[in-house]
Amino acid sequence: MENKSISRHLLTEKLLELFQMLGVSREDATYVADTLILADQWGVASHGVMRVERYVKCLQSGGILPEAEFTVEQQFGGWVRASGNGGLGIPASCKATELVIKLAKEHGIGVVNLRQSHHNGAEGVYADAIAKAGMIGMVMSTGNPIMAVTGSCEATIGNNPFAYAVPAGKYDTLMMDVAMSAVADGKIRVLNSMGKLLDPGCVLDKNGNPTVVPDEYLDGGVLLPFGAHKGYGLSVMVECMAGIMSGAALTHEINSWNEIPGHCGNTGHVFVAMDISKMMDVDVYVKSVETMIEQFKSAKKAEGVSEIFYPGELEHRRLAQAGEMVSMLPSTWESLENAFACCGLEF
Repeated sequence: MENKSISRHLLTEKLLELFQMLGVSREDATYVADTLILADQWGVASHGVMRVERYVKCLQSGGILPEAEFTVEQQFGGWVRASGNGGLGIPASCKATELVIKLAKEHGIGVVNLRQSHHNGAEGVYADAIAKAGMIGMVMSTGNPIMAVTGSCEATIGNNPFAYAVPAGKYDTLMMDVAMSAVADGKIRVLNSMGKLLDPGCVLDKNGNPTVVPDEYLDGGVLLPFGAHKGYGLSVMVECMAGIMSGAALTHEINSWNEIPGHCGNTGHVFVAMDISKMMDVDVYVKSVETMIEQFKSAKKAEGVSEIFYPGELEHRRLAQAGEMVSMLPSTWESLENAFACCGLEF
């Protein structure tokens, strides 16, 4: 089946209608819609509107609080610890991003640790926003244990995504957003909906055996870290910075997709912004980034390679090509229909 398309404006209005019906403020619903739609237009369907149905179920169950407010709990200079107070992870993360940019403008470097949050979509959205403010941005998040640590065959830690972005002048931003697993959970769900197999060495089935079948992972399987001990080690770093330092839940206590009333899933995030202008001329920095990118793109190509891309280039191209339209997999369209039907609405 072919992908289905809808205008960004219409999709935004429909999502605002849906989330406001569930008690989410228009401001917070706008954060959710904009963040998920941007991920889809970047071509990152695993973190786009396919997630709406799950957010709806979490809100309907009472596990995620629609009216929760973002609050600052502690501050030391440019370092803040904040709380999402059990609400949606995306609005809390958008507000943390706005705050960390403000802190960096004042102090040179800003850090916001965020606790009492939930799943917050693609970390690259927040890092890219920091870069567009003329800063170096880094964003990390903890999550449910769905990945084995090296030497284990059971889910022990989250695949704890990490993103960075820097301003790149005529190249927009240089940006990367990756999970610490060999393949992200959301991408497995996308491949499963398309009837495709995984690359070897990415996941184990529920019995601890290697598999390339998405269904065998989705039936109680476990992700493997990328680069063996490298992905494992980096996921531990994210746990220490975004989880422990935020005062969030630890490994098995995390429930990013929380449907338990009266209990917060307590996912942790950390947002870092470094104001380049406090240390050097931003134009000089950006010019060097442009030169570096041009060195990458002019490098001798391996056999069969037609073009070399810099980190974030494909996302920027897809966004430009998408224009005012959002393209969705048939399975994503169906999940949106289900989400609206759960609330007595039509998509």
